Amino acid sequence: MAEPENLRSSEGLTRLVAFTDAVVAIALTLLVLPLVDITNDLHDDHETSVAELVGDHSLEITSFVVSFVVIWILWRQHHRTMEYFASYDSVLMNLNFVWLFTIVVLPFTTAMVDDSRVEWANSLYIGTLAVSVACLVGISQWGQRHPDLLVEHEAAESWKRTSGGRGTLLLLTVALIVALVAPVTGIWPLALLFLTDPVEKLIDRVRFGTE
Repeated sequence: MAEPENLRSSEGLTRLVAFTDAVVAIALTLLVLPLVDITNDLHDDHETSVAELVGDHSLEITSFVVSFVVIWILWRQHHRTMEYFASYDSVLMNLNFVWLFTIVVLPFTTAMVDDSRVEWANSLYIGTLAVSVACLVGISQWGQRHPDLLVEHEAAESWKRTSGGRGTLLLLTVALIVALVAPVTGIWPLALLFLTDPVEKLIDRVRFGTE
């Protein structure tokens, strides 16, 4: 028997968020598997110190740390955004699943960044981040335009007057352009994200007149 299309229970939202958290946790776990393979490839007849191991595989370790932090930041922003929702609809669910797709793909793109033989890997990595943030911005904008989906709290009213991550998306777009034009820059264009807070505040001030 088909369910009514307008059925949007709080239990359904809870299950959606729980499923999302589980997928993110699995993606974080998958990030470490290439590092486990490094130790499995060591030869039994050759002793290697921890310092040598880290030095020989600094790129892989750095990529792991960066991607772990990136996924953590993305999940934290997703968590903060979903705190304002009391219900959901098909658009919110679809945006959430596209966001999940980008999270699941990140371990794969991270592995490609570690392999110097893969061209444009850095651009794909940054592009994946840009799509992920675009989904978060879309979720925020959808909620701000459909207050019936939000919790009835003054904090939600204040949240409606924020950029919802547009500044981050703008910086990632610039980083992607830099990576495409100058592939030799690697993932260094992501350093632009250090400007996230001032850019977000500037956008809020221009759009809403906030201080």
